[in-house]
Amino acid sequence: MTSPPQAQAPRQPEGRNEWPRKPEERRADRVFFVTGELLDESTGHSVVRLARELRRRGKEVGFACGGGPLVEELERIGISPLVSPRLAAGGGRWRLPAKLTHAVRDFQPELIHAFGRPLADWARKLSQSTELPYVLTVMTFAPSEREGRVRGDWTRGAAVAVSQELREQLVNQARIPKNAVAVVPFGIALEDYERYCETAGPGHTPVVGMVGPLTPDRGCDYFLQAARQILDAGHDAQFLIAGQGPDRGRLRRLTRKLNIERWVTLVHHFTDYRRMIAVLDVCVLPALHEGFSLNVVEAMACRKPVVATGVGAVYDIVEDGETGLLAPKKDPVAIAERVIQLLEDRELAAQIVEAAYERVRERFSLAASVRQMLDLYARLLARTGSAEPG
Repeated sequence: MTSPPQAQAPRQPEGRNEWPRKPEERRADRVFFVTGELLDESTGHSVVRLARELRRRGKEVGFACGGGPLVEELERIGISPLVSPRLAAGGGRWRLPAKLTHAVRDFQPELIHAFGRPLADWARKLSQSTELPYVLTVMTFAPSEREGRVRGDWTRGAAVAVSQELREQLVNQARIPKNAVAVVPFGIALEDYERYCETAGPGHTPVVGMVGPLTPDRGCDYFLQAARQILDAGHDAQFLIAGQGPDRGRLRRLTRKLNIERWVTLVHHFTDYRRMIAVLDVCVLPALHEGFSLNVVEAMACRKPVVATGVGAVYDIVEDGETGLLAPKKDPVAIAERVIQLLEDRELAAQIVEAAYERVRERFSLAASVRQMLDLYARLLARTGSAEPG
């Protein structure tokens, strides 16, 4: 029912969930996380970071995952996860494991929080079998994927987009109801990045690199082609690609084809991906599309100047010439020009680093992210009328 004009509540900002607030709405104290393999990369660390912060605030967190190197990190903060190889495969058409359902019921959470579009069906089925509300966080949405729709039970569920552009994709292409999608960016704790802010002394050979999954949508090919352009322009530099993924062999072949093996290092095994960012003088992110560019935020937190392609949420993070430099996607010449600009103008690079660090401090703090997530949990419980766990 529409309220009289004099009694209208202020309009919610675009991108905020439109569920009603109630004075009596109850905060969630027990949440069960479901995610895929916890890899040593930005998404895996973000999920663990959220669980750690919720526990620090007195919440209980149950956990199921597909294994991975960050399981030990969970155990260090007092969480013993259920490890299921099927979760590493993203659920898909696999039957929902009985162990997972039993683990959720035994934990008695107030809601379920799943991470990643591949787990959308499992999150929905798990919610239905346990009669619990659920949250599905989506980190990326590729428009070229054949099946665009994200199926869910949006009467008892909520989708979280990590950027405003991703929210629009989930509404317009994935066909999730607008009032079931909220925007909550992943946040970071700046103090966790202080030890990665090291800088090399004068006279060293600069290192230009990219860190993240080796998949076609990351634009690794264009990074290597830009490396060839930088070398051809007479600049002495080394190039680093750090990550794991299906493109590893193809990228090695491309380095040979471009005749740049001498200047390129591909690192696939490392214990802390942020240490890979720390050795860079310029961090390049030539992605073809993005949900939320957490890699950009983390490079800024490590005080590294960023060259990124202008896609997705990058526009919300990088102001060209102020907090980083932008280049068109699939344009190695433009990427090379931006990198050379930073290599030649160290004063500009230093100014960008400082402005970018302040942008992260103001807009992407872990405290703000967790506060928004807890607020979403409360609104979901109010919307679904969830009873106290028994």
